[in-house]
Amino acid sequence: MESILLVTCALHRTTRISPSDTPSKAGEMMSESRQAEEWMTDTAEITEEEALFLSELPAEKFDEQLGQLREQHGRVAQHGSPRVTSNVGERTSEGYQLNHPMEWVIDTTNRADEEATICTAKRFETDDQAADIDTEIEELVHDVDITPDGHPSKPTYPCNLKISYHRRFEHLGEMVDIDKAIESQRQVVNFTPDGHPNKPMYLNNLGISHLRLFERLGEMADIDKAIELKRQAVDLTPDDHPDKPGYLTNLGTSHRTRFERLGEMVDIDKAIESQRQAVDLTLDGHPNKPMYLNNLGASHLRLFEHLGEMADIDNAIQLKRQAVDFTPDSHPSKPKYLNNLGTSHQTRFERLGEMADIDKAIESQRPAVDLTPYGHPNKPMYLNNLGNSHRTRFERLGEMTDIDKAIESQRPAVDLTPYGHPNKPMYLNNLGISYLTRFERLGKMADIDKAIQLKRQAIDLTPYDHRNKPIYLNNLGISHQTRFECLGEMADIDKAISGFEQSATSVAGPPIVRFRATRRWISSLRLKSKYSLTDMASLKPQRTLINLIPELVWLGAPIHQRFETIQDVVGSSIHEAVSMAIRAQELELAVEWMEQGRSIVWSQLRRLRSPLVDLQAAYPDLAREFQEVQQRIEISFLPRDLDHKVDPAADSLEQQTQAHRRNIQKREDLLTDIRRKQGFESFLRPERFSVLSKACQSRLVVLLTVAGEQCDALVILPSSSVTHLPFPDVSHDYICDLHTQWENSRLARLSNRGSNIPAIFTVNDNIPVQKNPWLKPRLRDRGEDAAPLDLGPMSCLLADLWERIVHPIVEKTENDLLDLTDDCLPHITWCPSGPLSFLPFHAAGIYSSDSEERIGISDYAVSSYTPSLMALLSNPIVAQQGRPSILMVTQPSTPGQRALPGTIIEAEKIMKKAELNDMQSSVLHLPQSEATVSAVIQQLETHGWVHLACHGTQRFPDPMESSFALHDGSLTLAALMRKSMGHAQFAFLSACQTATGDKKLADEAMHLTSGMLAAGFPSVVGTMWSIEDSVAPKVAEAFYAMLFEEGRKSVWKVKPEPAYALHFALQKLREESTEDRDLMKWVPFVHYGI
Repeated sequence: MESILLVTCALHRTTRISPSDTPSKAGEMMSESRQAEEWMTDTAEITEEEALFLSELPAEKFDEQLGQLREQHGRVAQHGSPRVTSNVGERTSEGYQLNHPMEWVIDTTNRADEEATICTAKRFETDDQAADIDTEIEELVHDVDITPDGHPSKPTYPCNLKISYHRRFEHLGEMVDIDKAIESQRQVVNFTPDGHPNKPMYLNNLGISHLRLFERLGEMADIDKAIELKRQAVDLTPDDHPDKPGYLTNLGTSHRTRFERLGEMVDIDKAIESQRQAVDLTLDGHPNKPMYLNNLGASHLRLFEHLGEMADIDNAIQLKRQAVDFTPDSHPSKPKYLNNLGTSHQTRFERLGEMADIDKAIESQRPAVDLTPYGHPNKPMYLNNLGNSHRTRFERLGEMTDIDKAIESQRPAVDLTPYGHPNKPMYLNNLGISYLTRFERLGKMADIDKAIQLKRQAIDLTPYDHRNKPIYLNNLGISHQTRFECLGEMADIDKAISGFEQSATSVAGPPIVRFRATRRWISSLRLKSKYSLTDMASLKPQRTLINLIPELVWLGAPIHQRFETIQDVVGSSIHEAVSMAIRAQELELAVEWMEQGRSIVWSQLRRLRSPLVDLQAAYPDLAREFQEVQQRIEISFLPRDLDHKVDPAADSLEQQTQAHRRNIQKREDLLTDIRRKQGFESFLRPERFSVLSKACQSRLVVLLTVAGEQCDALVILPSSSVTHLPFPDVSHDYICDLHTQWENSRLARLSNRGSNIPAIFTVNDNIPVQKNPWLKPRLRDRGEDAAPLDLGPMSCLLADLWERIVHPIVEKTENDLLDLTDDCLPHITWCPSGPLSFLPFHAAGIYSSDSEERIGISDYAVSSYTPSLMALLSNPIVAQQGRPSILMVTQPSTPGQRALPGTIIEAEKIMKKAELNDMQSSVLHLPQSEATVSAVIQQLETHGWVHLACHGTQRFPDPMESSFALHDGSLTLAALMRKSMGHAQFAFLSACQTATGDKKLADEAMHLTSGMLAAGFPSVVGTMWSIEDSVAPKVAEAFYAMLFEEGRKSVWKVKPEPAYALHFALQKLREESTEDRDLMKWVPFVHYGI
């Protein structure tokens, strides 16, 4: 008691300082006051700033304010709250007071390409201590006006004035109050000299107000200013200062908020980086630890929504669970943390569909609502989120109580939120979704009408460049299309089309939202075309869809995430767009789109390795900087196999990932700069047809696509023209069935159960006689009484493939094939897409025991494959200087694998052929234990020819782990992708399944053969399926005989190229194929590339 009286006397002396006192008198009195303040701080829980605040009060207010401080410190002892009062200033993180950031959650419903829901979580403080805010503001304004500049009390009055304005803004929402709060805070910052211990606090608080202003008005200048001010606060505060974690978490909050607006990865990475530091600097048990954990969890949730990495949503749940567990039930922040934890569980449920998550979401969100009184600013948000979870559970279980509870929760969320509040559009949108959901169940028109009304309001209240604008537009379009399907009014389908178009072409919003809106735009146009004349040939939505692919399959995303996006989202959309372009007779455009929609990951790697000759000549410094960034990105192309760090200063996987994304952003910035230079406007953009057609200068390239009932071939001729062949009796389902039958027959043969399956194939009797004298004649007219051919099941399928697709192509391009003949067979390169990728077009034909009936594509052309047109242009074969250097790897008994004694014979035969051609000194043989992973990788970079005779394995669902089995481990596709081999000429992969691919990623050609192409080998021999150990030596012997020139002396139709060498190496095996069991001796062998 005595201590309090002494302090009181000292403080009351200070109140006698007036504006008229001399500086010396004021300094003397303040010195005594500070001495008392220091003594009080040592004997009580009053901070120095609070004591200074008390010292500035008039005598009549001293007791009242001191009582409030005591009361608050009592709450600190009970709840662990930060030692802050709104009458002193916001010293801790923005949020624990009224300054927590808004947490937006894009909450996709089970209709993955339709409704998108948004949830929020916001930190808060209720402060009803001021009985009359208006009177308080008037008194503080008066104090500011009568206090001269330079007076020690001058910074305190504007600081407190700001708090009062801010409180009134939170209660009434008047923009004039937040403007005046910022003006007051700016005065505080300006009056406070650099080096003052309170300067970081004032900068932080001014940044908080700019964040609030941004949340209300959406002006980018405000969020940029908030980040600038909070960055200064962080930089001016040492790591051991107790306020450092608060400033860090606030800085992270602003970066996350800007990310939610602009979607730039650098912001979300900085948010996580700052908030991770805040957590690490704070000991367990500190009262602010739950808040920092919650904030970091919110940023991980945002990152998950953008990239879809499960690790991020798991981290978000773990962090928010810790925030809940560390917070007492009676703590005012408990509802907030419960709500946020529920939001994350709901988000994970949308991804994995596990009922435990949606149940936990409701279990967390229900007490958040119950613990929060009406009138609390966060009540609407908790009601909205609880409603979202109930609706989500209804969509899974169908219980009407859930959808009714959803509407009962979300309706008051809308009603309790004033117009002008930044969350109002979101609550309107989500309530509209719930009404639409109930309409789909009960069919009451009042519900669909209400849904449209609410979603229209959400759109009208949202700025055009807001991140959520395309979500609201897409959702409104869904409701209009639903009503059209019910009532058939054309006005509704027109409004649906308009909504989808605006969403798809929006300047903001997640790429996944705009991509799905584009798909609905296309489907709604198709729906309208059934009822009225509609211009389906404009191709505008298809162009939009194709242009979104680089954003959707983003180079900065983990590679497995890109594969998931291609598989789950892109899917058949590309083939449908190509089919539309073909129907519109835009054949060159169709070729361009096919190229952009296939081998996407390979193309990304290729662009990282693109030569920069022209750029180096014009802008050498820019070229050097761009190349350095490209190389850093290429190193991290496969993070899990990373041998060298992207950033040597980054230790954790999270830091490495952030460094990778920073490199991506730097590359995108450099690309923008380069494309602004004259002559470089198209630098590294998708290639136009004029470039792609150069791949066809000495061959025919046949692009095959199928979508729905439409199957087409686009044949690119050496003249750079495109010929279109439709196959009206071939559909997507037919191709899938053909592939299934082929696989069943192949597997049956492997298990010795296929020889007893009869099949009958009747040849088309109207095939004309071949006119070209040097090609083998086609089947003559067999007459009406000719007996049907008796073929095995695999032969039957190859004959069907020949009859329906390959023979019509040969017939259509006969003259072009003749033009390519120069004493040798012409060359056809197949580029199939979708399920067509798994069919053996190179083996199409009729393989009958009657030699007169036999005919196939091999009689007309040499066949190759390519994963893309650019793969034929990226690695031109460099003229060999002298004899080629040959690396031969054999593994007859790899540890842990079945023995392959045939590889010993294979090596002997190759060496014998080399000796016959005086090339034995050019061959480096790594047998058995010498063929380690490191040794083979090292030699791959220096040898032009490579022969690998070993086991090969295709891995699903991770194609990057497909590999060659070597003596000490696996040489994976991931490892090959990181290599660029300048000496490469060709590779022979004498292993099983090296060109099989993943049927879920058919267009990506994710197999070892394509990997060798990407690594720099322009020509590769691989196998589509398993091969027999006894057959491989025979094929290799004949192949190298042709390639070494020795065998070409007796075969005048052979070029000295790997594709021709393989064609004639298999000739004898083809001629011997009279039964199904003979086919798989040679059909698996294929050539890729040039």
